[in-house]
Amino acid sequence: MTVLITVHGIVQGIGYRPFVARLAQEMGICGSVMNIGGIVTIVANGEKETIDIFVYRLKFHQPKGADVTEILTKIIPERHYDSFFIIPSEQFNDTTPLIPADLPLCDDCKRELYDQDNRRYLYPFISCVACGPRYSIINSIPYDRETITMDDFFMCEECEKEYKEAYNRRRHAQTISCHDCGPQLILQLNDSVLYKDQALKKSIELLKLGKVIAIKGIGGYQFVCLPTDKNAVDNLRLLKHRDKKPFAVMFPNLDLIKECCKVNTEEEKLLTSAAFSIVLLHKKKDIFYEGVSGESRFIGAFLPYTPLHQLLIDACGALVMTSGNITSEPIIINDEEILSLRTPYLAGVLYNKRRIVTSLDDSVARIIRGKIQLVRRSRGYVPLPVLLKDESKQAILAMGSDLKSSFCLYKNNRAYLSQYFGDMENYYVSKAYKDNLIRMTQIFKIKPEIFCCDLHPGYLTTRFAEELAKKQQIKLVKIQHHHAHIASVMAEHEITSCIGVAFDGTGFGTDGAVWGGEFLLCNNNNFQRCGHLKYITICGGDEAARNARLTADCYLNAVGRKFDNDNFKLVQNAIKNNINTFKCSSMGRLFDAVSAVLQIKTENSYEGECAIALENTAVAYKENDGIPFNLNFNIKIQQEKIIIDQVKLLNDIYLAYTDGVYKGALALGFHMAVAKMVLQGCEFIRKQSGENKVALSGGVFANLLLIDDCIEIMEKAGFSVYINSVVPTNDGGISLGQAWLCKQL
Repeated sequence: MTVLITVHGIVQGIGYRPFVARLAQEMGICGSVMNIGGIVTIVANGEKETIDIFVYRLKFHQPKGADVTEILTKIIPERHYDSFFIIPSEQFNDTTPLIPADLPLCDDCKRELYDQDNRRYLYPFISCVACGPRYSIINSIPYDRETITMDDFFMCEECEKEYKEAYNRRRHAQTISCHDCGPQLILQLNDSVLYKDQALKKSIELLKLGKVIAIKGIGGYQFVCLPTDKNAVDNLRLLKHRDKKPFAVMFPNLDLIKECCKVNTEEEKLLTSAAFSIVLLHKKKDIFYEGVSGESRFIGAFLPYTPLHQLLIDACGALVMTSGNITSEPIIINDEEILSLRTPYLAGVLYNKRRIVTSLDDSVARIIRGKIQLVRRSRGYVPLPVLLKDESKQAILAMGSDLKSSFCLYKNNRAYLSQYFGDMENYYVSKAYKDNLIRMTQIFKIKPEIFCCDLHPGYLTTRFAEELAKKQQIKLVKIQHHHAHIASVMAEHEITSCIGVAFDGTGFGTDGAVWGGEFLLCNNNNFQRCGHLKYITICGGDEAARNARLTADCYLNAVGRKFDNDNFKLVQNAIKNNINTFKCSSMGRLFDAVSAVLQIKTENSYEGECAIALENTAVAYKENDGIPFNLNFNIKIQQEKIIIDQVKLLNDIYLAYTDGVYKGALALGFHMAVAKMVLQGCEFIRKQSGENKVALSGGVFANLLLIDDCIEIMEKAGFSVYINSVVPTNDGGISLGQAWLCKQL
């Protein structure tokens, strides 16, 4: 009999066709296998029993990196073949493809990397069908040599032989290369250029001398230095214009990670998962210069995921490995751009001629109550879709938010989220966002039929959506920011209704005010605002998000306090005369104000710095068995809506602190007060509506102490609690929520 077998899933870029060919040849099946626009089709000729076993093995025995979602079989008119062979790929079919994310160095290639008898000994770009760059180097589908940037390199005779050998691990490995024919290391110094082995040796020497170098990774350049060298780390901060935000550290092995960090079973699995993301781990002891992670109680730890990383780490030990960019700008992928940097803080650039098509920062993740939560979704996860229960009737493009920007293409039951880009106010971030939007729509052949964006009229993503919708005459839907936050949780967990608690720094409300401390009752794509923090008038515009002291003064002014200093008088006058003021219900700003009142931190040099410092103070006090100061929000019901008095709470904290109460007790008491208030709000809404499911989302819930307390007391009260996992709880997950809300339109 002859059967046509269609295989859907991640079946490109992982050696699936060679796997099928080997399996067929082992079983004596004749026929062919080919890629068609991202799916695999197999024509198999043989005895019925043999074909049945063949299909069974295709379903349950997959090569590393594959993820088969569906196998369809159809008996066709009998064809006769003399053997089984691989047919060159065809461009397109009607099915949106699943393209693999970039894959980490596999164990087989790592073993060959250090095998002196292997012809790829110490080759920094060793790879096979199971590892190496994928999405970062693909120009178009199907994933073949001629459609990726490896097409720039002509295969040598030995590599070509391996590429064609039936049982070779590198059969149809599109990134196949070696010392003779593939990318090679180049080290650009101030006064000279070194190549291959000499480039690697000199780079290692520079790192050991305490220098900072740039290396070309999979998704862009990275700045690298020793975490134990004060001058190196300080110079790295000067190079990146990054004052305090912690750096990630790449460790040589799990043992060293466990020496300085607490690592549970789930965190160990996450560290060694296919994404090889940065994992936020609790510090156990400081073994690096304090400037690496500063006041943070976490270390962003990860393991080498490319052969070049492996070679550098094995020679130097742990290394600071951070995105190669100036703070607030995109990671650099262009060789000319990195080579044109003129700075005394960078000793050299270690690069190669393999082009990177799209930028991909390292992903960041953590474990919360035994489950993964992504903090930044990028390399290792993109472009894999979030698979949803609900299918969209039309292809949707969701633009996301301006901060931590990312977009989402939603078609059928697949939500393709872009990588993290950054703040759209930066021109280069905005350009990267737009360029990648064009690229992803072309690669996936998704033509949007609906656009959706944030409600904020001043967002660049909103303006961009308006321009596209007008130009293409396509429907545009605007989604309230906090509704989208909660919808992202609903989409992930396949729930159609819930109480939504959305806490963050800012989001444009339907009444024109700045929201951020919201209780919503959500049902499919509708929501009702059931409660919020009491509005406070804040002055200073965007400066209020940076200057926590300014925010605190606005709160203290609201309770009628007066201080005889110039800054406070300016705040008073600005609010009195309505100069650059806005109404605000933001939980993020309340965290800032508490941090400033307790004199913990008064300025956000990076997003969330004051809130993080406040959390660290509370956790340190709690770990020393400190007793929290009892604090409570005053909650009123006005016109069947919950109004939470945040101003009175801040005044209570101010009075207690000036009366000598220890800041740690107040910081911990504040966190507990927020958790109790969340429970009270949800209990009121449950009593009115009968809804028992609760979704927590928004940037404030990046606070591990708060979200853990909230989940614990909510579950004890009988609620089913849901949080973000596969997309960030911050604005990086907004686009999924926007797209999901438009699915029924």
